[in-house]
Amino acid sequence: MNSPGYIGPAAARPPVVRPLWSLPGPAIGALLAAAMITAPFGPWGSAIGRNLGHSTATTALAVITPYVLAMAAMVTPGYLLGRRWPTAAGVPALVLVVVASLVCFAAPGTAVMAVGQTILGLGAGTVIGVLLALSGQLDRGHSQARLVLGLALGAAFLLGPVVCGVLTQLVGWRFVFLVAVAVAGLALVATAATGIAMLVVRASQPSSQPGPVVVGGPAR
Repeated sequence: MNSPGYIGPAAARPPVVRPLWSLPGPAIGALLAAAMITAPFGPWGSAIGRNLGHSTATTALAVITPYVLAMAAMVTPGYLLGRRWPTAAGVPALVLVVVASLVCFAAPGTAVMAVGQTILGLGAGTVIGVLLALSGQLDRGHSQARLVLGLALGAAFLLGPVVCGVLTQLVGWRFVFLVAVAVAGLALVATAATGIAMLVVRASQPSSQPGPVVVGGPAR
């Protein structure tokens, strides 16, 4: 028999509810991750192959395989970390994306490119996991947000080869990685800013009675 005032496990650990504006940073990073998966199968991959002295197929495998494997390995850990610490998980992941993109930009050969793509995949997979976690903790619009994110990710898959191909034709294949640095940097700033904002809002909320923990938005 429980004594008066006893708080059970469910009440002691109320669900976390996050605002819709916590999504932009991880969403930008996830869209970049999706675009980078298919990009090597377009003109971008052909240009890398010519520059590194490999066939298009060999280069595509060297570029995409370590990236995809590393990314797939990190989605679940990113999701688990993102449920509790989205900013602490998302910011280092996006730093990895920035650093890895710079490594790929300066890569003199396939080996360095593969290393850079592996690091890039680790960061990208974590960001995707964080996004999935956040989209399930929204204070409103779960279904709509996931629908929009799904459509956006699908568009990124399709447009990755096109956009990277255009950039390759205009300014060269290495410039694509600089664009990735800029996009990941934007996602990094957005993730850090929303994380700080959520901490400020949470600190300003009274923690009196059990209920959903609303991070960055009014209690519902």
